[in-house]
Parts: sequence; structure tokens; C-alpha cells
Amino acid sequence: MNKPAILVVDDEERNIKLLKAMLSLENYELKEARNGEEALDLVARNEPDLILLDVMMPGLDGFEVCRRIKQSEKTRVIPVVMVTALREREHRIRALEAGADDFISKPVDQTELFLRVKSLLRIKTYHDDLKRNYSELADMHAQLRELEKAKEGLTHMVIHDLNSPLMAISSVIQLVLMEKENFSEKQVRFLQTSLDQCHDLNQQIQSLLDIHRMEEAKLKPQREETDMAGMVKEILSQFASRALLKRIDLSFDFIKPVPPVQMDHDLISRVVSNLLSNAIRYTPAGGRIQGSVDYLSEKGPLLICVRDTGPGLEPQYHERIFNKFEQVSMKKAGVTVGMSGVGLTFCKMAVEAHGGRIWVESGGQGKGCAFNVEIPM
Repeated sequence: MNKPAILVVDDEERNIKLLKAMLSLENYELKEARNGEEALDLVARNEPDLILLDVMMPGLDGFEVCRRIKQSEKTRVIPVVMVTALREREHRIRALEAGADDFISKPVDQTELFLRVKSLLRIKTYHDDLKRNYSELADMHAQLRELEKAKEGLTHMVIHDLNSPLMAISSVIQLVLMEKENFSEKQVRFLQTSLDQCHDLNQQIQSLLDIHRMEEAKLKPQREETDMAGMVKEILSQFASRALLKRIDLSFDFIKPVPPVQMDHDLISRVVSNLLSNAIRYTPAGGRIQGSVDYLSEKGPLLICVRDTGPGLEPQYHERIFNKFEQVSMKKAGVTVGMSGVGLTFCKMAVEAHGGRIWVESGGQGKGCAFNVEIPM
């Protein structure tokens, strides 16, 4: 560790020798200057950790030297101790106005000198540590910004690279299914399942992109008057064959007629689709999925619920399941969850972007789940 550097400034050599002799008992690097100009030159070339500055000097006096040191952004944090035989109140006020950090009266008491120097050097060390830490944090922040830019580019590249072949596969399967009379029932089921899986993967890719956009505040709900009944009917038509393949009883009820709702049709449609897809994936064959739409009053809120008879979820996971990629770690812990770590995160962010909330209710393992969405109308 480098020794603290102390600059002693005095126009009288005997005073410099006295102060250096007192400080030589400590592990300091001692430097000297015989006038104000020399002191400023030394400070500019090699900043000391502390300055002992005589007040009464020819040319630039101690007040002016201190003022110039404190006016410089580079040197203003260097502690300056004014060494003076002047005891008048106005002289101390002048020193404070110049920016002095402390005073020592002549004749100098060695114990007082030690204590004041140690105290100010300790404060200077704290400041240097803070400055270094701030610089490191600034560097880390800059690196993170670069990584964030790289991540954004990588995200778009990965999504594009995944989406293009996925669309091609989906198109081929759809073309094949147009001639399903040439295939056995088992082959048709296989093709339909493959198409459904492509649809799920496309949803996950889109969710990943939208999560990134919402985190960057680049995606905001485009609210429009939405017919909930029409939306749900369209979504159910997409999942009917999948539910049928697993012999799942799928229904969606409107507790009472819902008036048109101002919301982002695409985002909320995908929220409901995500919840239904998740429910179908984890509800065992012969199970039941029951959705419902309701509202408390004409002013809302709108309530959407998707309830299944799947594996359920222990209470300690009710909040965690919505965290990005949390589902992956939960799978490692033996908890059955879906949406590959992004679907439920997307649902949460999309709902909260509407000023709403989403939560899950479950009696525990084996007792199914109910995912609830509440959106202001």
C-alpha cells in the first residue's frame, strides 16, 4: 500500500523542518514547497493526500493558495490544514471561506498535529475509496449497457432464426392436413398435435419478444373496443381439437353479458391463449378445464378465470411461478409447471400493462389451479 503523501508549504525553512520532523515518526511521504506558486505547481503535477499550508507567505498567501486548490475540480477534495499564528476570528473566517478543512495554531502541538492529520487522511481515504467504487460502478454500468444492446440484437436474431423455420413447418403441416382423407386417424392426430406444438412454440417466441419490449418500455397496450365473447369464441376454436384429443371437457362461460371492453385485443387474447394452452398441457386425459368471464359492475373490473384439474401448485410457488425463467428452476425442484419460463411472465406483464393483476389459486399438489386475471374496464 502506498504511503500517504503530505505536502508541507511554508516560506520559512525552520518551520518546514519542524513539521517534517514531527511527521517523520509516522509512515508518510513528506514533500515541501517554499511558496504558494511552487505549492500549486506540485499539487497540479502530483496530487498529495493532505496539505499543511502556512497562512502568511510572500506572494500568494495561504488563503489564495487554498482558494485556488479548492476551486479546481481535480484537487478540491485534498484536505488543507491551515497552519497559522493568527488567532483573530476574521482570519479563521477567511480560511473557512477559502475552503480550509482544519486549522493548527503555532506553535504546533505534536499530538494535535498527529490527530488532525490522521483524521483528515482517514476521510480522504474514504473519499478515494468511494471515487474508485463509483468509477468501477460506472464502468460496470457501461458494460451492462453494451451487454443490453448485444442482448437486444441477439434476442431479435434468435427470434428471427426460430420463427422463420417454424412458420415453414406450420405451413407444410397445414398443407398436408388439407388432404387428411389420405391419412389414417392416428396420422391425422399426430399432424394436428405437431401443428399445435408449432402454435405453442410461436406463442413462446412472441412472448419472449414482447417481454423484452415491455422491459425496455417499448411495448404499450394499444387499447381498442373489444368484444370479449367474440375473442373467447375465436380462442376456443383454436384449442377445441387439442382438448378433444385428450378427452378434456373444455368450456368457457360468461356469468353475465359483458359490454365491449377497452383493451389491447392482441395482448389479452394471447394471455387467455397462454392460460388455456398451459391448462391443456398439464390437465390429465379425461380432466376438465373451465373458463369464465365476469365483471363486478359496469365500471369493472373485468374478471377472467381459467380453472383446471391438473397437478396443482403448492402455496410457496404461487408468486414465484410468474417470475421470468423461475419455472425452469421449479421444474428442477420437481414442481410441474408450464410455459417454458416465459409464458406466465408475459401474462403478468401484459395484464399489469393494462393496470390489472394476475394471480393463481390452488389447494396444493393434485388439486388443480385457477389462474385469475383482473383488468380495469
